[in-house]
Amino acid sequence: METNKDAYLRYDPTKENAWLKAIFDALGPKADDYYKVATQQLVTILIIVIAKKQHEHFISDVEMNYVGVGLMNLMGNKGGVGVRLRFHDSYLCFMGCHLAAFTDQVDRRNQDFGEICKRLTFPHRPDPLTSYITHSWNSGGDEGVSYLENEGVLQDWSQKASVFHTDHLIWLGDLNYRINLTEPEIKSHLRQNELDFLVDYDQLTIERRAGRAFTMFREGSINFMPTYKFDAGTNQYDSSAKRRAPSWTDRILWKKEHVRITDADTNKHEDAIKLVKYQNCMDMMLSDHKPVYALMETQVRKINSKKQAETRSALVRQLSETQDNITKGQISSSFVEFGDVHFMEYKEKTLILENTGQVLAPFRFIPKMDENEVCPTWLRVHPISGILGPGEKVVIHFEILIDPTISSPFNECKEEIDNILVLRLENGKDFFIVVTGQYQPTCFGVNLERLALMSLPVSEVAVALDKKKSLSSRINRKKSIRSSSSKSSDSTSSNSGGTKSGTNATTSATETTDSRIQQQATLPKELWRVLNFLWNKNMLCLDYLFLDHGDRVISEYIRRCLDTGEQFDTNVLLSGQRKQDSSDNGTNDDDSSVNSDEATLTDKNETTTPEIMEDENETVGANSMIDILVAFLECLPEPVIPAAMYKQALEAANSTEAMAQFKSDLPHIHLNVLLYITSFLKDAIKYAPESYRDARTTRIAEIFTVMVRPAPEYKEQNPELAKQKRADFILSLLNEGTNL
Repeated sequence: METNKDAYLRYDPTKENAWLKAIFDALGPKADDYYKVATQQLVTILIIVIAKKQHEHFISDVEMNYVGVGLMNLMGNKGGVGVRLRFHDSYLCFMGCHLAAFTDQVDRRNQDFGEICKRLTFPHRPDPLTSYITHSWNSGGDEGVSYLENEGVLQDWSQKASVFHTDHLIWLGDLNYRINLTEPEIKSHLRQNELDFLVDYDQLTIERRAGRAFTMFREGSINFMPTYKFDAGTNQYDSSAKRRAPSWTDRILWKKEHVRITDADTNKHEDAIKLVKYQNCMDMMLSDHKPVYALMETQVRKINSKKQAETRSALVRQLSETQDNITKGQISSSFVEFGDVHFMEYKEKTLILENTGQVLAPFRFIPKMDENEVCPTWLRVHPISGILGPGEKVVIHFEILIDPTISSPFNECKEEIDNILVLRLENGKDFFIVVTGQYQPTCFGVNLERLALMSLPVSEVAVALDKKKSLSSRINRKKSIRSSSSKSSDSTSSNSGGTKSGTNATTSATETTDSRIQQQATLPKELWRVLNFLWNKNMLCLDYLFLDHGDRVISEYIRRCLDTGEQFDTNVLLSGQRKQDSSDNGTNDDDSSVNSDEATLTDKNETTTPEIMEDENETVGANSMIDILVAFLECLPEPVIPAAMYKQALEAANSTEAMAQFKSDLPHIHLNVLLYITSFLKDAIKYAPESYRDARTTRIAEIFTVMVRPAPEYKEQNPELAKQKRADFILSLLNEGTNL
């Protein structure tokens, strides 16, 4: 396909025609048995649907569309193309896409996927014969359609169809998801044929498991070598100066089938699509990618219109004659228990609702009394409503995710995973479903002000707050008993007055203590621990510091240490390479290695210690710590630069006076954190190896823009320009003199 600059702005069918000719030529003598159903092109993205001529009479309602999500969210260098059609009485949709490139652009790829899903629609011709199918999609029975509704997409689905309004949706293309390991690590595991190990680090696999993208899709097992990036015309991975890491960028997925319930106790995903083969084509040498292909078998619906009409008439007659017109139903359980729930961990549970009556059973979740929402923000339920025929069942999904926007009250023990949902059967009973879980507090997603005041690790603070809450509850119960048994109103008034006086004295003492602590708290201890590990010449002189991602297992170990207060074990972080100047006094300066957090792991942790190639131990450990640092900053509910000061920060980048005023306006703790991190980053650039300094500077300016973010509801008019301005702001801080 054309990739010159003009191709992004115009449509040229030349390449499309060339591909069509190549396909039919490849079919050889069988070419006459096939015909082109439809094609759709968007710049370098092309999808072609062909079918056997014997099926032509049964293929109808063919529609095509495309959407660009590239520059300014419009350009066609990135985007999606789709073809939707009806085959007999089943609807099929084929999607091709090209998502954002580069290893660190996972969020942008997720965003591209979401934009394509939300914006790409097809005309839909209503048909009474298949109306029950479209009803099942729109009544909460389809995970993809529910996703669009939760994203605020409002459409008249009686006249339009999204990509999810289909029985079978095949999604393929250059999704561009990479592997979160370094190039040498990936190639080492490939030489040992450890594909399963690499799949665990595959970004698409991680994002699907976390519920952030493509959650409503399935994919076959990956038993083939990564398809990117090769030297064109060879089977050799990239040998250029850039040496891009091998990745499975090219993928084929299909939408999950509705859950089919086999009995009252179990449910299984019996896909109507059966994957026969999923493989790459190593013999193709035209590109720096290797194509992938999938062979699938699928079931197609054929409706007998006469029998359908007879069944409808019989059902209407049965419902009118039945004496039992009360809606009846039962649920498989009244409890949804998520167990331990961690920050940014996606979990899903299900239960089954069954219509046990003789009439149609409309159902819906309703808000509790004095509430407007069906469920809290941390919980997603689908389907939220629907209709069940006599004897029918539906699987109801409950999904939980505690993200940075809602984590603060959980970390402060002000909110718990404890809620009751009301499921109503129209003209029947209400079911009360208890949703519970145990949130595991973390320093991620806690406000800087609160974190700086904590003298104990987050996990210990949570335990202390739980004990305090339990004690307070017992005291209140005792007071209530005494109050109810008291016969003297004067005595009660006296006690109340005494309590008020004591409360005032306590409040005064607390305010004095809080004021003193507020003055002492200058930096969250978790942030100090991370930077204390990194801030020495041994670390800062590493070649690939900041330039590669760390190890996911090590990063998880670091996060656990920060939450529990457990000391870092350098055997884990540096794989046994302790520095010779280690001492037990727990102190160090900028020129020495970090010793203060050395300890020995328990047996439990030793079983999860990752094995890393010896020559890269320090870099992997250090980059894992940097990953944690960036994640910590990104998860702050209020960024280092408060959202209210976002515009002021961008404007201050080009003016010394404006920058000075900006800093003077920053809240005290936010200024301290900004100065501390900026000082560290300056040293990181200062001590970078000469040949890597420019790359490190660029990378730092890019990833530390997480410190300056607008409010979630703020809409950038030009996202790419805003991104550059944020990087310029970070660079302006790094280019200032020693005294910021």
